[in-house]
Amino acid sequence: MSSCPCGSQNTYELCCGLFIDNKQLPETPEQLMRSRYTAYSRGKIDYIKNTMKGKALTGFNEIEAEQWAKSVTWIDLEVMHTSISGPDKGFVEFTARFSEQNQIKKIHELSEFHKENGRWFYVDGVHKEKLNKISKPKIARNAPCPCGSGKKFKNCHAK
Repeated sequence: MSSCPCGSQNTYELCCGLFIDNKQLPETPEQLMRSRYTAYSRGKIDYIKNTMKGKALTGFNEIEAEQWAKSVTWIDLEVMHTSISGPDKGFVEFTARFSEQNQIKKIHELSEFHKENGRWFYVDGVHKEKLNKISKPKIARNAPCPCGSGKKFKNCHAK
């Protein structure tokens, strides 16, 4: 069993896998957001689309999303803040780091979620910053990987 990409310290099977494999519904906006991050990291774009409604779904292109998700290497997820605004509305602020063409980038977003018929959906997101570089333009292949694994970048997230 592998650890869940969302950073929960649980195994994938006992964490986001429950939601992505349709065994259980996320009970909170944070669970849905974490499972969406994990779905992106595993290329499960059907799950991404099925957990979207409204503005977020407008213009969503599954093929482009899948190509992009598979072209990057996901490093980590940090949930910075969660809030519930009534029984059917919630927000999650997060930062997701990834490697793209030997550059470490991040998405910093405040995501909005709505609950319909007992099920949470991602409906909108405001990027706090555009996809920003958070390190030097290029990471040396023999430098330590920024994920903190202790491995060289070339043996970790540069693959």
